[in-house]
Amino acid sequence: MTVYMTDTHSLLWAFHKPRKLGEKARQAFQEIADGESRLLIPVIVLAELIFTIENKPVQADLDKILSAIRNSPNIDFVDFDFKSALRLRDLTAIPEMHDRIITAAAIEYQATLITFDESITKSGMVKVIW
Repeated sequence: MTVYMTDTHSLLWAFHKPRKLGEKARQAFQEIADGESRLLIPVIVLAELIFTIENKPVQADLDKILSAIRNSPNIDFVDFDFKSALRLRDLTAIPEMHDRIITAAAIEYQATLITFDESITKSGMVKVIW
């Protein structure tokens, strides 16, 4: 079973504006919805999602997204811990802290990261699809 990880924009777009996703990203989310693949969501992504919907002009239904996530047997959250924090020191090619946290988690879980983020993609530190 393929293991994917998502960043915040990909997760938001998957539920709110799937047409904004790249073709491979749409396919990955479909595999997840069909139970063919597993999705890992770093807790920082959940925090960013909540903050984005509460504080930006995004008309997404947070409760609907959270309910769909909670009711999916193949979606899990991954924590950020001490070991993960130390891994950030090796990810200096990625300038933004949240993106480093997400990348560190993808490396730890050997997951393919669903992201449009250019700095993560250019870093070559993790397999990326879009």
